[in-house]
Amino acid sequence: MFRPIVSKIAFSRPFSQSSRLAVTSLTFFTKETCQLCTNAKTILYDTLKDESLNDKSIKLDVIDIMKPENSKWFDVYCYDVPVIHIDRPNQKKPVKFMHYFHHDKLLEEFQK
Repeated sequence: MFRPIVSKIAFSRPFSQSSRLAVTSLTFFTKETCQLCTNAKTILYDTLKDESLNDKSIKLDVIDIMKPENSKWFDVYCYDVPVIHIDRPNQKKPVKFMHYFHHDKLLEEFQK
């Protein structure tokens, strides 16, 4: 059973002054009774620990779509979790991954 311990995680890494402006925001949509979500969470967290991301500033928000305050997201993703949105400054729409996460594909996207 997937129970996020925290709802927001900030991965602190050393970064240069110029990169402070370029925070990549991740929003992970999940629900407790979802085995795909449990697997995706493991892959996501392992990917975020990759040393090649040490110079990146990444903020992670975890949204449980089953909570009443997140009903908007339940309506959008009830049959599609797990979903991750990757938002960057100067990017019009988020990059989205759905259902199955792959370490290599996530890492490639996070390194941009």
